Amino acid sequence: MESVRWGLIGCGDVAEHKGGPALYTAEGSSLEAVMSRDAGRAADFAERHGARRSYTSVGALLADPDVDAVYIATPPSSHAALTLEAAAAGKHILCEKPMALSVAEGRAMIEACRAHGVRLSIAYYRRYWPVIRRMKALVEEGRLGRLVQAHVRTADRHRPRPDGRRAWLTQPETAGGGFLTDVGTHRLDLLAYFLGEPVRVHALTATLTLEAAVDDSAALALQFAEGALATAAFNWNVGAAIDEVELSGTEGRLWARNLAAGHLEWTRGAETETFSLPAPAITHLGLVQAFVDALRRGEPNPLPGEDGLQATRMTEAAYQSAAEGRAVAPA
Repeated sequence: MESVRWGLIGCGDVAEHKGGPALYTAEGSSLEAVMSRDAGRAADFAERHGARRSYTSVGALLADPDVDAVYIATPPSSHAALTLEAAAAGKHILCEKPMALSVAEGRAMIEACRAHGVRLSIAYYRRYWPVIRRMKALVEEGRLGRLVQAHVRTADRHRPRPDGRRAWLTQPETAGGGFLTDVGTHRLDLLAYFLGEPVRVHALTATLTLEAAVDDSAALALQFAEGALATAAFNWNVGAAIDEVELSGTEGRLWARNLAAGHLEWTRGAETETFSLPAPAITHLGLVQAFVDALRRGEPNPLPGEDGLQATRMTEAAYQSAAEGRAVAPA
């Protein structure tokens, strides 16, 4: 494949500011068509982002012979159905997170893509940020020794938009959950990236300040197959932004005290080394470039559906654990 020609399903905020620009900025990648049920919105998005065509139906976009792959940038409740439809049309798929509303839906997505011979990747783009790539490299170099513990903490304050857009974030039937599902999944994905297969989750969730039927607070304890333990705290009700990732091992510690700013510190005994590795301006660029490169070169999928499903396995187990008051093995 000389280049990857994309069709974009959904023209909301994520497509506007994150995923959409990456599709035509990545090398060997172009934005061919966009789709929104609102014809004016689709046409406006296409004009501003340089897409050649716009559609108002998913079927019309998927029937376009000049579209090789689709980026699904719609709310989570639609991810499974759209993925199955795109796979049946023979299109490769990059799907927004969280992958699906349930583990069962996620597995159906993986199976459909396998059956139709197309690639499926999930948009956990932080794996490709420079700070996370450096953390991964340092772990693989042995700078931490054996990983034994990790901690992630993310907090902000929920601020509804005056225009009502993205109101679905606090609608459980559309979003699948609250802050844990929306933002926490990104950090749970990073735990799986560093620590591997999750085997046990014990969680508490609560709605402390949000006037909605979704969680705004969650605290998790997790265990992974290689023995490492992790803790995670997610809050949609804190008046100061927090975004930390910490890895500890038998030989040292890595602490990203501000993930987007890329502030990273490695410590071993009295030794300390600091790094400044800020996030790219186009947050999804590394993710899209990696997927495009794999498609063009026929190489293994760098972030397959099976990897993307890990975060959904952990969130589903967390909600079950919180409801039942016991530790749960992810399905």
